[in-house]
This record gives sequence, C-alpha cells and structure tokens, in this order.
Amino acid sequence: MRKIYLLIIVMAFSFSVIAQVTLTKAFNQPALGNINSKQLYDSIGIVPKNSGANQIWDFSSYTFSSNTEVSNYIAPTAAPNGASYTGVTFVETFGTGNYFYMKVTPTRYELVGVQNPNFKLNLSTNAGTEFMWPISMGYSLSDAFSGTANANNMNGNVYGNITTLGAGTGTLILPGGLTYTGVLQVKMSLSANASFLFGITTVALKVVEYTYYDVNNKFPLLTVTYTDVSGAYTSKSAHIKVNATIVGLNDLNIDDSFSISPNPANDFFNVNLYNPTNANCTVEIMNTVGQTLQLVNLGNELNISNDISVSNLASGMYLVKTTLGDKVSVRKLIKE
Repeated sequence: MRKIYLLIIVMAFSFSVIAQVTLTKAFNQPALGNINSKQLYDSIGIVPKNSGANQIWDFSSYTFSSNTEVSNYIAPTAAPNGASYTGVTFVETFGTGNYFYMKVTPTRYELVGVQNPNFKLNLSTNAGTEFMWPISMGYSLSDAFSGTANANNMNGNVYGNITTLGAGTGTLILPGGLTYTGVLQVKMSLSANASFLFGITTVALKVVEYTYYDVNNKFPLLTVTYTDVSGAYTSKSAHIKVNATIVGLNDLNIDDSFSISPNPANDFFNVNLYNPTNANCTVEIMNTVGQTLQLVNLGNELNISNDISVSNLASGMYLVKTTLGDKVSVRKLIKE
C-alpha cells in the first residue's frame, strides 16, 4: 500500500513539473512581422492579481468594452527616429503614435526607447532589461536604466528601474468562463523619474503589469496594466486586455453590416461590409502567433464584397484582421 501511495505522489510531482510554464526566447520573444491582438475588458470589483503557487485568477464576470488593441512589430526603419535608438532591433506600435523601441540579444529583451506625440524617452546611457530568458516561477530580475527625455519640447534626463518576477502559478478563468490551468503569472514593475529645466520640472512614472501565460500561446492570455504619472503632469489608468486569438471569445465587429462567410471555409471566404466614408479597406490573414500570411487590399468602394482565396492554407484556425480606415476588426476563421 505504501508503494502505491509513493507512486501516486511521484506521478503527481512529475505532472506538476511537466505542466509548469517556462517562457523561452525561441517561443515567446516577439519578432518582426508578429501581430498581437487584444480585446479590452472592464473590471468588476477587485482585480485578481494575487501571487504565489496554486492561485485562482477569476475574470469570468468581466465585461467586453467594445475596444481592441493591435500591436504590430515593425523594423526600426519603419518607425520615427528609429536610427536614434542605440541597438534597436524592432519596434512595437499599437496606433495613436505610440512606439516602444526594443533591443534583442542572445539572452536579453531590453527597452531602449519610448515615443508618443507628447513624450520621448531614449535610454541611450543604459537600456532597461525586461526579460532574461528563460522565465519560470521564482524568476527575479532587477535592472537600472538611464538616458534622456523630452516632454512638450523640454529636454531632460531620466533614470529608473525595471523589476520582473515569475510571481505565481495557477488557474486563470477568462471572461465567459474559459479556463486555463498551469498558468504562469509574470509581474513587471517600472519606476522612472525625469527632470527638466535643471530640476525645476519633474515627472515620476510608475507602471505595474501582470501578464498570464500558458504553454500554447506565444503572447499572454491576459494582461493587467496600471499606470501612474505624478509631478508636473498627472494621470492614472488601468487596462485589462485579453488575447483576441483565444477560442471562445466574442469577435469585435467594425459595425453590424460587416461579415465574413462561410466560416468554416474551404477554398475561399467572402468579406462583405458597408463603407459610407469610402475609407480604404485591407484584409490580413494571420496565423495564431500573429504572422501575416496574406494581405489583400479591397479598395474604398461604398459596398465592399470580395472573395478571398484560402486554398493555399493548411486546415486549422486563422485570424482575419480587417482594417477600414482607423477601425479594426479581428475575427477567427476556420479553414477546413
């Protein structure tokens, strides 16, 4: 009997080791051409972000806010002032003029700059390391950064610190009840202080981000981000974003007239939408890690109805990203 109990304990321990999520450079590091689509949700009560082993993070009652955010990973030459950021490898952009300039080495994933219409941060003196691969439960890294800043045409200096922790493991319940076990929680905290006009004007920035990963998805299943700016400029924000590629989530429509059919599809599917502003329309077909496989320009007619061939694609799930002017929809497509 003791041998049976011992065997059960060994098997349970082995399963827990196998199920543990480890983030690696080969699988989880973003690359040029990747697209990370996220749907935004509104919080209901206290946001579950507890850390430690064997946790339950329940977001099942959260409500869809009807907004989406799409991150594109582009070459430095395609971003503003790309050559001015030392060692930049690629740039993450998600619209509205926001750019994050990243540097990749064999072991590190580093932030070298941030730029938006009102602010520019260039960590030319010392880049900030977000990750050193691999990352699993118990991982801990703290790294200082420094460089220059520009805000509202004022030049200054900035310094700060990034701390990243493999903070928790457990079960994640997404809006709608979709449940994932064996999830890794990664907590990243960034604090920065910028000084302008010889110290007369100062700005302090604090960002805390919780990301939840499983073994099958390159990008996080869910992200919770808190941002707090104080000093000469003040603002606070909180965002909850769910990976739009996950099966079971509702699709985000451009409007009620937009449709793709048939779905599942065999050799082709049809895009049909009403375009009252005559905005230009494009359709991207992507795999589940965000790589663009096909890009089709559908023009700017009032009524758009086009067949798109998928006969060259293998059977499986794909994403159809439809862009109409400044509006974006990401739909799931099943290829039979």
